[in-house]
Amino acid sequence: MASPLTVDERRRWLYSLKQSPALRHTRASVLLRLLERARPVEPQPGEGICREGEPVDGVHLLRSGEWRVTTGGTVLLHLRPGMSLGVEALARGTWPVTVTAESASHALFLPRAELEAVAAVPRPGGFAGGSGGGVASRADVVTFRARGLELPPATLSLMVELVAKVMVHDFGDRVLLVRAGTKRSEGAVRGADGVFRRTVVPHAPVLAEGEDFDCVLLDGVPAPEGLTPREVWLVPPGGESDAVGTPGAQVLPTVLLSPWRPQGSPTLLGRSLPDEDGWDEDVPPPGCRLRLDWGRWVVRPGDARPLAALGLDAGTRDALSRWARAITGRRVGLALSGGGVWGFYHVHLLRRLAALDVPVDLLSSASMGSLVGAYYCGTARDGREGLDGLRRLQHRARGGHLSAAALSSVVTTQAMEWLVRGDLGDLALEELPVGFLPVTTDLTTGRCVVLEKGPLALAVRASGSAPGVWAPTLQPPARYVDGAFTSMVPVDVLLHSGADLIFSSNIFPAGHHHAARPLLPGAVGLFLSALNPVARAKDLLASGVLLLHRNGDLESARGDLRYDVGTRDQPLLGSMRFTHVDEVLDEAARDMGLEQKLLELKQAWEALRTRGSTAGGRRAA
Repeated sequence: MASPLTVDERRRWLYSLKQSPALRHTRASVLLRLLERARPVEPQPGEGICREGEPVDGVHLLRSGEWRVTTGGTVLLHLRPGMSLGVEALARGTWPVTVTAESASHALFLPRAELEAVAAVPRPGGFAGGSGGGVASRADVVTFRARGLELPPATLSLMVELVAKVMVHDFGDRVLLVRAGTKRSEGAVRGADGVFRRTVVPHAPVLAEGEDFDCVLLDGVPAPEGLTPREVWLVPPGGESDAVGTPGAQVLPTVLLSPWRPQGSPTLLGRSLPDEDGWDEDVPPPGCRLRLDWGRWVVRPGDARPLAALGLDAGTRDALSRWARAITGRRVGLALSGGGVWGFYHVHLLRRLAALDVPVDLLSSASMGSLVGAYYCGTARDGREGLDGLRRLQHRARGGHLSAAALSSVVTTQAMEWLVRGDLGDLALEELPVGFLPVTTDLTTGRCVVLEKGPLALAVRASGSAPGVWAPTLQPPARYVDGAFTSMVPVDVLLHSGADLIFSSNIFPAGHHHAARPLLPGAVGLFLSALNPVARAKDLLASGVLLLHRNGDLESARGDLRYDVGTRDQPLLGSMRFTHVDEVLDEAARDMGLEQKLLELKQAWEALRTRGSTAGGRRAA
């Protein structure tokens, strides 16, 4: 490849691929991985790309040069850099046009076989192993390592065993757990918990010929030669950047948090979303956080009892399920927009997902979405589902506390920070098991900043400091204002953070703009009407609302499923009526469009849950 894909190319071609009927329901993280595996081609002037009536061999993504498109000898158009060829033709199977290179050009080519495999095969492949390793091509091979942690003996082995049980129980995967021993087991023995186990000697193959597993977990056993496994590193808080791993390996840094030792940064720390010309390669790969009280476990390695018989507490069970989803590429992400009181649509959404048993692993948000996300993620800990926080937020809105905080924010947004801290305590972003990623806008750089560490209440304040109306949040040298102005629906944040299934919710309505009729007839009346300062102010407000809504729609399209609230009368004025929260919740409950989208998300989650898949997200992208 002549040069790495730019952010703009990734976004444009991700959107293009998802327009194909064959790929419409393919997860964004999988399509991003396909883009990275695209083969470079360099047609010369006059060279044919495809011919009318021939079978479609794949999709071409033009990066430079110009291609001529004809049918029956008639020129239809010229393809220029940034355009794709073959996306629409995938469904019909044959080329409807003939394409010829007009100039020396550079393009990327995605073979049709790979695209069809992604769209149609339940298990889109894992790590291919060499013959010496004996690993089936569809099996995901995972190694585990602790770095910078002082764990009691056998704790890591126990964690590996427990997560294997969870994979079998939650997903129905065929899991093989391989440990070192004095002699190799002749066959894999299946325990009462459904996990297959085997012991191996050094340099022995981990699989026998003909064996087929979804996931092979190596506990204290090196990966077979010629195989690049997925590496799971257990690290202490702040140790994510040390998880470098084997070159070319997919690394999942797993931060091990103790519920009894809270550790949070006293100041906000974040990173800017990448520019259009590339990724920030210095950022560590997307990780996972586990809050585990491993000192109280009574289970020991080798315990093959079913998961339900172990008596694990709800917090441990929830943490292990979250870890299993991260390891196997099944993480669900939500992107929540801003919108004032309309943000209680998000409250209804989260309640319905809990009722539908759809997990939430990552949540990105802007403005009011960050307030809802904070109350949800701040109470979704240690086995709780986060609904207590949503009930508290609803009570705050109904009692006028949100309205008072919003009014006080005209002077200082510290009022909102005090409100959140009073309800949720001194939590930090990095202490939350659910990856909560609010966005804000730094006016000193003009960039969208993803907040990753620091006080939760301060992050909510920075994400919702509406410029011109509320005071900014100052964290010198940064001057933070509302994140909605640079990322209304932060889908890109979830793609960077490892989400495999993304649902976006844009609940900031577009408004009906009713222009007043001229007071006088004819040209004079039109002239005076155009000069009317009140009408111009209304135009400005209506345009701002429309701009925010449309920007949210554009970013939402990069997710897997999305919801758009549509239009409402006086959306900006209505967004500040926080005491009308019950009316908004009732409207959300009656919204059959939203309910249909949530049921589609449930179906997508079940399809992801019950099939093997590879990990997605920023590093894979």
